[in-house]
Amino acid sequence: MIQQDYFIRIIQEFFAALARALEKKEMEGRSKAIQDMYQQYLGSYEFYQNATAEEAIDHIATAYPEEQRYQRMEMLAELYYAEAEWRAYPINTTLLERALQLFEMIDRNSDTFSLARADKIKDIQNRIRQ
Repeated sequence: MIQQDYFIRIIQEFFAALARALEKKEMEGRSKAIQDMYQQYLGSYEFYQNATAEEAIDHIATAYPEEQRYQRMEMLAELYYAEAEWRAYPINTTLLERALQLFEMIDRNSDTFSLARADKIKDIQNRIRQ
């Protein structure tokens, strides 16, 4: 129970840190904050930038306990989604595709429905089509 409470706190801190990172006006500061978040909450920024969605999923599945996997995948999807906002084509499309794969997998396998996740899936699908 204590571990679960601790992990819930980590998730809350993650989303608060993401909101602060996205509020930064200058791109360099925003980019650095996002890179730091990869490192702090998931691992190597370079790994996740070069990994396919499948490789990232496999890594998370082996690196974290089962009860944390979908939340960690959602953190990664949120980081990909946020980073795609200011990255240039074709990197932004690649990040959106990875985020979409993660969000869809979470949506299929998680027992928690999220309206925000469903909205992001639709947004990403529309952006990729354009």
